[in-house]
Amino acid sequence: MYAIQNIVTDEFVFRTEFSYDPGANRQRTSLEQILTFDRLRYAKTDFLYRECGKDYRIVRLKPPEVERVIDFDTPAGYDCYVWEETPDK
Repeated sequence: MYAIQNIVTDEFVFRTEFSYDPGANRQRTSLEQILTFDRLRYAKTDFLYRECGKDYRIVRLKPPEVERVIDFDTPAGYDCYVWEETPDK
C-alpha cells in the first residue's frame, strides 16, 4: 500500500484543491486521513496529476492493523444515530 507524504510535516495527502492556474493546486494533508493506493503505478500517476511538487514523496505503508470489529447495532445493520461505541464488556 502506498501514499503521498509531505516531506516537511510528515502528513499525508488526503485531498487536492485543483486550480485553473498551472502549478497552483493545494494539497490537503493530515495524520488522520490518508489517500492510499494499492499499486506504485497508481501512486506515481496520481502524484503527477495532483502536481505535488518537491515537498512531497511517495511512501510505502505497512498494512493496517484491525484494533476492534464493530458489530451491527440492529439486525438490519448499522444504526447511523448511534454515534459512540458501546463500552467493552
